[in-house]
Amino acid sequence: MTDLHDHEPIPFFWEAGGDKCPHGPEPDRNSPEAEAWWERHSGSPQDVYICLDAPAGACCPACTEEHGATVSWAFCQNRQHARAFQPSRPRQHQPVTVDVAGLECLERECEEYFTDDGDEIPGKTTCSHVQELEICGGCSDEPTASNEFPAVVAWADCAERKTEAVQR
Repeated sequence: MTDLHDHEPIPFFWEAGGDKCPHGPEPDRNSPEAEAWWERHSGSPQDVYICLDAPAGACCPACTEEHGATVSWAFCQNRQHARAFQPSRPRQHQPVTVDVAGLECLERECEEYFTDDGDEIPGKTTCSHVQELEICGGCSDEPTASNEFPAVVAWADCAERKTEAVQR
């Protein structure tokens, strides 16, 4: 079972009976539809009942608890993120090197960018937490204005690269 204090992706679901729930509001508990409705919903009166047919995607339980609102896994402050890259047009299946680190490091908020007095260290361009990763420029999503840390596919996992290797 996932600890809700861990920064790990877990599936989140929309609220039962809400706008995203395809089953509509909870029927009267004595009605014939009630049993079928409850088979697709879970939760407890202390929390929120969720609809098992309305996934909200992967979220970070620790960030969600900390912020009091659902935080998508893509925006978890403690996960590793790939710094946005600018793929060539047209996008080709070729290796692209990106920096990978926690958001704190990529946004230059890591303690290594500052002196003990809190002053920014002049000329410091990266911290020790940043690592390079080769991704596929064709398989990986492009950064957008709303998501500068898009989903990426490691170069080793590029489907086209694997297909070409098998055909040889």
